[in-house]
Amino acid sequence: MLGIIKGKSEPEINNMNVAKKLWLRLSIERKTRIYSLTIITIVIAVGVFNMFIIGGSVKGLGKVQSDLSKCVNVQTAFEEENAALEKYIRNDIDTNKENYEKACLHTRACITGLPYSYRDIGSERYARTWRIINAYDYYESQRNEVLDEVLMGELNQKIYDLYDMQNCIYSYIQDLTKITVKEGSLLYSMKEVIIDRLPFVLVVISVAALFLTIAFGRLLSTTVTRPLKMLAGGVHDISEKRFDKEDIKVSNEDEIGELVDTFNIMKHAMSEHITTLKENKELTDRIHEEEMEKLEIEKQLGLAKLDLLQSQINPHFLFNTLNVISGMAELEDAETTNKMIKSLSHLFRYNLRTSSQFVSLSQEISIIDDYMYLQKMRFGSRLMYIKNIADDLDTTSITVPAFLLQPVVENSIVHGIAHIEEGGRIELSAYKKDNTLYIKVMDTGAGMSRDKVDELNTKSISVTQEHAGIGLYNVQKRISSLYNDSEVIVESTMNKGTTVTICIRY
Repeated sequence: MLGIIKGKSEPEINNMNVAKKLWLRLSIERKTRIYSLTIITIVIAVGVFNMFIIGGSVKGLGKVQSDLSKCVNVQTAFEEENAALEKYIRNDIDTNKENYEKACLHTRACITGLPYSYRDIGSERYARTWRIINAYDYYESQRNEVLDEVLMGELNQKIYDLYDMQNCIYSYIQDLTKITVKEGSLLYSMKEVIIDRLPFVLVVISVAALFLTIAFGRLLSTTVTRPLKMLAGGVHDISEKRFDKEDIKVSNEDEIGELVDTFNIMKHAMSEHITTLKENKELTDRIHEEEMEKLEIEKQLGLAKLDLLQSQINPHFLFNTLNVISGMAELEDAETTNKMIKSLSHLFRYNLRTSSQFVSLSQEISIIDDYMYLQKMRFGSRLMYIKNIADDLDTTSITVPAFLLQPVVENSIVHGIAHIEEGGRIELSAYKKDNTLYIKVMDTGAGMSRDKVDELNTKSISVTQEHAGIGLYNVQKRISSLYNDSEVIVESTMNKGTTVTICIRY
């Protein structure tokens, strides 16, 4: 194909491109009509060609046969005329006369019917025919004159001259017949060659017509059938939910081209619609999950409040009683008892006054100090408490959720230090980095297994109502619900200790 295109000039290639564009713009109905008309035209052209070749050959041979037949008719008629003349001369009766006159008229008619067109018969036949006509005209005049004399009983030399004229005319007719036969033979030889080659010519024409029909059919298939197959494949891809396939590309500018363009637009719209539905479903599932988590948090907070209310039975009475005991201990110079009572009193006061959800970090650390003092009174030298607060950290201006650290410190003591006979160390540190507050509670207690740590970090641990509001799980829930991108990270090693890091991003 490239060789054919390279062999063509630029104007021819441009004409081919223009013809291709015009064909692609035609509607399917017009393409079908053109294809049908082309097939009909080919069939008619082949039929007309066959009729022309065969008809021309038959017509030519028929004309030769007709001309030859006319020559034979002239010869036969002239012979019959001569025979009728002899019979009439010998026996002068009405029947012979009538037959003679009819024979003369027939001969004249046959001679008149000879082809006498110079263009059709050529110079040689025209000359022979002209000589026959003129000779017969002269013979006819002499014949009538001699016949009158013979019938009157005057037999003379003219009758023999008449016979000589008959022989001469007869020879003229034979010459014309021979020339006609010769020309007919030549024409037949020419026609015979054409007729012999006619099957081959018909085969060539039929093959050419078949090739043209196939080429036109392939063109119609390329511009109609193939795009429809591609469109069917695209529909199958959509049925298999394969929307990532490339768009169908065709050169048609007819109904199929419009159909393919519409299909591509529909495919993209359907893909976007399905993607939107998936995103909406994911968003709905996420919202539902968040709502369930929120309900769970609210449930846990409700239980925590219930426990808090249950633990706050007449707190003012307990607080006032502790103040009385503290005063008596001071009067009795019991400083340690007095300090323990004051620390416990601070815890009660913090519990009573902290009705808001957030407190300053300094307040939260102060409560941990009081709580750790009471625990040290319990565990004695087995418990060591270290506080490491960054110097540049403004604890009074930073707010945190109330009772954030106490559950973590309590877990370190109850589940870490208390299980070790020699006790351990608890270290509280706080610092700020890149708008993130880091609070760490580290202990050198019993530690936890890897599975337990994974449960805590993935927030999948089951929390009973007894521990609601004071456990590490509740701290994690409060941080995740109150802050975005904040978390509680648990790190632990068996028999070495645990570190809980609270990361609050502001």
